[in-house]
Amino acid sequence: MNLVNSIGTTEFSVAEEPGIFTWDLATDTVYADSALAKLFGLDPEETISGLPIIRYLDRIHPDDKPSVAKAISESVITGDPYRHDYRVFDRSGQIVTVAAFGRCFKNEAGNPSQYAGIVFPTNDHVQQDQLSAHCSEALKIARSSGLQATADALEAILKELAKPMPSDAVQVH
Repeated sequence: MNLVNSIGTTEFSVAEEPGIFTWDLATDTVYADSALAKLFGLDPEETISGLPIIRYLDRIHPDDKPSVAKAISESVITGDPYRHDYRVFDRSGQIVTVAAFGRCFKNEAGNPSQYAGIVFPTNDHVQQDQLSAHCSEALKIARSSGLQATADALEAILKELAKPMPSDAVQVH
């Protein structure tokens, strides 16, 4: 069931809500919202307080881990946007296919420092325009809260969403 806000735009239902995260590479800590916790079958209080990246990687389907690790590693090294589809296990052990968008940001010295992104379920009824609307709203919040790295990541994600899916992207069904 989709919810409609007071200005009439469609939002994601709680079951379809994209998860937003930031990863502090220096401390290897991922801070995420409750939507990402739900997708990955993790405790929402722990994800908000921060968990090591391995806790998320452990929830990825074993067949998909190598390609996900390679894509994230390349994004950290190059700073290029990351876009990947893969499978995760939710709390009940069910497989959920997700799409992930992210980008690594470098500090003043040019070293990889922060990684931010969004992960959403790729069920047929989840529309890309709804995701774009959600990202746009999240971008407004990030800007008004002074979260520049998150705002930059969301802007990069919105640009990626506007592009067609690359032919070499891994599609998992």
